[in-house]
Amino acid sequence: MKNTGSSLAVLIIALTVALLASSCSSTQSSHGAYPTLKQTQMNVDWPMTRYRNAVAAGAVTTGEQEQINTAYAQYHSAFETALQAAGHNYEAATPESVKRLANELISDLGALPI
Repeated sequence: MKNTGSSLAVLIIALTVALLASSCSSTQSSHGAYPTLKQTQMNVDWPMTRYRNAVAAGAVTTGEQEQINTAYAQYHSAFETALQAAGHNYEAATPESVKRLANELISDLGALPI
């Protein structure tokens, strides 16, 4: 009986280690939070919708609008260039430059008091 219990414990530990190892390797993939252009676009669209609604409600200053509009223009231009280079394939991997600009835009949007 004790052998069965210890064998079961070893099996559980081995499975736990295997699951942890596989989850760690998947979070360290080269894709990160933006594996595809489609996912990148989805990650940016929601905060931008929230921002646009706040602008319409008068909750964003002119200076904040200029900052976000500039950041969005840079992101959007890089995104469109990457999409064109990928043959308009939204499932293509997101280039690092687009990821960086998306992160900067999302960070700027998150800093707004809206």
